[in-house]
Amino acid sequence: MAATATREARASDFVERATDAFRRRLAELVGDGGLPAEAPETLAERAVLASAAAAVWTEHAGPFVDTQGVMSLLGGVTKQAVSQRVKGGRLLALRTGSGRTVYPLWQFRSGDVLAGLPEVLRTAGVDAARETTGWSLASWLVTEDPDLGGSPRDLLLAGRLEPVLRAARDVRAGLGTDERAAATAEAAA
Repeated sequence: MAATATREARASDFVERATDAFRRRLAELVGDGGLPAEAPETLAERAVLASAAAAVWTEHAGPFVDTQGVMSLLGGVTKQAVSQRVKGGRLLALRTGSGRTVYPLWQFRSGDVLAGLPEVLRTAGVDAARETTGWSLASWLVTEDPDLGGSPRDLLLAGRLEPVLRAARDVRAGLGTDERAAATAEAAA
């Protein structure tokens, strides 16, 4: 009974603090640029859903680091080196709804990328130009798979690359990256 009351009090405090912070920031924005075109209720609904979605993704596939964090985790490499790894399918980058690029922290080990992850990303068809493939792959990599006996990430941590590569081929087909590549090649011809 006491635990429920404490949880409810914490939830109430959280909602109150979040509402106050939202109210202050919205007042600043409205004061600087005028009123938004949409109804206040619509704006509030969108803000709540966006906030909840971000929290769910962070809990499921995060935590995340930014490009500066990646540069540091990889021993001080340049921003260009990080970008090359992403474009080459050797590092998983995710673009947020606000346009920021974030990287799941779990993909880094001892100053490098988790062993086997680059092969898995390429096999699964990671496409830096398609934001959805990154998020889909991030979710797949951390989700328990009964056929694998754990999540693909857990298998990589255990050094079991081959079963993950086999599963990644199925993921590639599901994401439609082969069809996209064929359509791009056909359009170029």
